[in-house]
Amino acid sequence: MSAQQKAIRIVTAAFRAVWFLILIANFLVVSAACVLITAFVAYALALTISYLLFSPEWTRALWQWALDLYAQFHWFKGATITFFMLLLLPILKLWPGSDLKADAARECEAMRINDDLIAARHRAQSKMKLRG
Repeated sequence: MSAQQKAIRIVTAAFRAVWFLILIANFLVVSAACVLITAFVAYALALTISYLLFSPEWTRALWQWALDLYAQFHWFKGATITFFMLLLLPILKLWPGSDLKADAARECEAMRINDDLIAARHRAQSKMKLRG
């Protein structure tokens, strides 16, 4: 084997080793982030269903722990607000304050009026063309 091929193998092996270390570091970072997100989601779900499944003492202790974390860490505060907003947005979308039939009727009426206005404009333009 020539010296050039040996040098290429050494350089290639070094690059492969560095690439393998980068892959390991990325795996560790991504898996830690996934574990953190999963733990937070599980904790948030436990808080939301704690009233149904746990005794009052356990529920109070769980919520007190969440309150302490919420007061101490800004990232926990942001994650909590985000989770509960994502939890409540579908509920607020279907809130009884808006009547879906009335909204659809209003939209249909607005489209009819818009079509009438467009037709009136076309008639006025065609009359202008006939006159002048």
